[in-house]
Amino acid sequence: MKASYIKIAAEKQSQFYCSYLDLPQFDHPWHFHPEMELTLILESSGIRYVGDNTSRFKAGDLILLGPNVPHLWQNSKPGEDHTSRSRALVLQIQPDFFSSVFKSLNGLEPIIELFKNADRGISFSRNTSKAITPLFKEIHEKTGLRKWAAVFTLMAQLAEVKDYKLLASTGYVPQITSQDFDLMNKIFKYVRDNIDSKITLQEMADLAYLTKHSFCRFFKQKTGKSFVTFLNEYRINHAKRLLLESKYPSINVVALKSGFPSVQHFNSKFKELNNGLTPSKFVKNHHEVETKTNL
Repeated sequence: MKASYIKIAAEKQSQFYCSYLDLPQFDHPWHFHPEMELTLILESSGIRYVGDNTSRFKAGDLILLGPNVPHLWQNSKPGEDHTSRSRALVLQIQPDFFSSVFKSLNGLEPIIELFKNADRGISFSRNTSKAITPLFKEIHEKTGLRKWAAVFTLMAQLAEVKDYKLLASTGYVPQITSQDFDLMNKIFKYVRDNIDSKITLQEMADLAYLTKHSFCRFFKQKTGKSFVTFLNEYRINHAKRLLLESKYPSINVVALKSGFPSVQHFNSKFKELNNGLTPSKFVKNHHEVETKTNL
């Protein structure tokens, strides 16, 4: 995916920079930067793009990205979400962080492996997210040696966990330039704003001022997947959010609001993209997990 290059305004002579975001909606476009990035979502929800992966995100998500991995946290349309704010803690780390601090990297193999896996984007479990939240807040609040110590401790803890998943596909290599950035973000926004409607290849081609064939080739080259595949993944992730909201109890309604022409088509595509799991089973499993978590 080609995206916009973003220069991080890090603290002078610092190997890392921690910021707290509190916004009506996340406002960064699809972008990339040479720093590694750890993001903890404190409050927000929507669709997340990491490399060639498209997933839902919500409060509690903890994601580690390697250098130059294109990413976007895209909120739902204003008025569609119960979340009042978009809040996150973000830690950006220079890619040579450890090599610049230590003359020898002996004994740091688990952290080196962690950073290597981050090239595909790492999504950590809720248990891990919950466990490191106080430490993440300490990094933002502390200064000097205590801040450095908290960063080392946080990285060591993440390097030791096993309950995570890699987001981008095996062999994913970002095609990074700032060209095509405006068009790709225009496409993402159009899909979000029209997700409850039929979206044709011809209207997307018209949006991009390309022929239909050229648009399909362009999108596949930039994302590693066809536009139809991307659109189906987006619709299903959008539907998952609606399924978990009490104001949308009907699967028929969710299917229509996610742009599927029939509930049969919706059920078929949902099962295809969720290892055979039906929408009803997805909701049941989610509620069971929530109940166990709250016990």
